[in-house]
Amino acid sequence: MNIDVKRKREKINAAVRWALYYLLLAIEYIVMTTIQVNIPVPLLLLATAVCISVFEDPFDSALTGCIAGLMLDAAEGTLIGMNGIIMMWCCLMSSLLFYFVMRKHIINVLMLSAASAFVQTGFRYVFYYSIWGYDKHGQIYLKEFLPVIITTVIASALFYPLIRFMHRKLGKIRETYVEEKSDDIVRE
Repeated sequence: MNIDVKRKREKINAAVRWALYYLLLAIEYIVMTTIQVNIPVPLLLLATAVCISVFEDPFDSALTGCIAGLMLDAAEGTLIGMNGIIMMWCCLMSSLLFYFVMRKHIINVLMLSAASAFVQTGFRYVFYYSIWGYDKHGQIYLKEFLPVIITTVIASALFYPLIRFMHRKLGKIRETYVEEKSDDIVRE
């Protein structure tokens, strides 16, 4: 394949992939703000942002985490920027871990998704309940935040194959070369 054609095709694939990522985040934002159910609503934006950060570069992951965090702030009605900063650092750290240390495996993604959800809910718990000294604030964490962490991990298990599929189909184009055997080559 011609190098110019390959670069052009990779740019088109990257634009389509990122458009699909942000379309997925927008759909999740709509779901989180409109659907009212009796079960704990998972942090869909966090689960997807962590799954995206597994496959993308650290800068792109941090930017996606910040945007998803700001969307999560708007969806939950929390202080603007709190989740943006938390998710930016979580996505940056998960991207760096997968870039340098960890293998891209669903168990690793589930562990990092659980850790990110634990950090996000932990900050929210401390700044909204524990710091003000509410009575039985430990029960609030067990009944409200712990189920959210569990459902977020389940959601990341569902989104990981979708993100992996999009990255494989719309990622970098890999070329394979076949060397032909020739008797005309003189080796000395």
